[in-house]
Amino acid sequence: MDQITLALALVGLVVVCLGLVSARVETLPVSKPLLALGAGIAVGPVGLGVLRPGEWAEGHTILREAARYTLAISVFGIALRTPPGNYRRLLRPVALLLSVGMLVMWLVSAGLGWAVLGLSPMSALLVGAVLTPTDPVVSSSIVTGGAATRSLPDRLRSTLSLEAGTNDGLAYPFVLLPLAFLDPPDGMAPLAHWLLDAVLRGVGLAVIVGAVIGMLAARALRVSDDRGWIEEQSLLSMSIALSLGVLATVHLIGSDGILAAFAAGATFNLGIATSEEFETEDVQEAISRLFNLPIFVLFGAVLPWSDWAALGWAGAGLALAVLLLRRPLALAATAPFAGAMVERRDAVFMGWFGPLGVAAIFYALHAEHRLGDPQAWHVTSLAVALSIALHGITAAWGMRRYRTRTPS
Repeated sequence: MDQITLALALVGLVVVCLGLVSARVETLPVSKPLLALGAGIAVGPVGLGVLRPGEWAEGHTILREAARYTLAISVFGIALRTPPGNYRRLLRPVALLLSVGMLVMWLVSAGLGWAVLGLSPMSALLVGAVLTPTDPVVSSSIVTGGAATRSLPDRLRSTLSLEAGTNDGLAYPFVLLPLAFLDPPDGMAPLAHWLLDAVLRGVGLAVIVGAVIGMLAARALRVSDDRGWIEEQSLLSMSIALSLGVLATVHLIGSDGILAAFAAGATFNLGIATSEEFETEDVQEAISRLFNLPIFVLFGAVLPWSDWAALGWAGAGLALAVLLLRRPLALAATAPFAGAMVERRDAVFMGWFGPLGVAAIFYALHAEHRLGDPQAWHVTSLAVALSIALHGITAAWGMRRYRTRTPS
């Protein structure tokens, strides 16, 4: 049987099975991404051997593009589910996390890569940049659902979501900076090329194009609703189509499609915010079930076990050190300046729950494609797998601890 067809069948089966027992899964001390990862490992080469990615002609290309589209849909959903008032209310803590916080996470991860694995300074900066963004897919499994709603305040859930939704796109210039020096362009200084390609076109143009498309789509939806052209007021199909359309359009002009998808989702949300008929809360849950879990099944099937073994204990130590240091140090640097919106227990919770996931997978595979060197992929995949495991196991415990420590 064709391996790609078989992979699609198995991915669909896993998503259906998890959907059938979704209420029971909510009570388990593990997350859905961890279960999906386990399913991918089980059917992969080290498990039953049903999926054999080594036989895929472009295995990493498939995973990279799947990660790209998963991110676009996920960040659009985050922007759509965020109450419009939270954008202004949480501006200060989120801005700190996206500036000082990202810089600290980048430098800490890079320093660990240099110290533990002996990477060259520029390679360490590349690995550090790949490990900088928190993941919107894994984060959504932590901050959505009944348990999260009962245990965590809206300000905390929205802060984590907005940070994860935005920093995936903002990691683009972080990753492209060391790439500009490791793979210098012809006829232009690396730094000048980075400013033009990553900052102006990659970030600036992405935000403008995404925001404009989101506003136009919201206007079109409101006009259609006012004139009775919409039979069912569901945002699911339009959300998926819009996020993928924005991603593809912006990618064609060489800009950051992930950041553009978030910008489009934010302006689309603001544009329809005054229309109470449009229900947005269920859209993210549907998107999560349909699109977020398959990527972890694929990831579990393509894990580079032999390359991890070649890294030795140093690789495992680096992955663990990144999870234990990168995020807490970022919160230590930003929380004191975040004001009343981030309480001490919020900072402690966010200091641990800033997981790695699909964003790191995408950027690592992008670096591999650009350089032809899988080093960043080997290191990153190990850190991501460990993050999914540790954060997936501790999510329920962390929410219970937060709830019990909340003053009455």
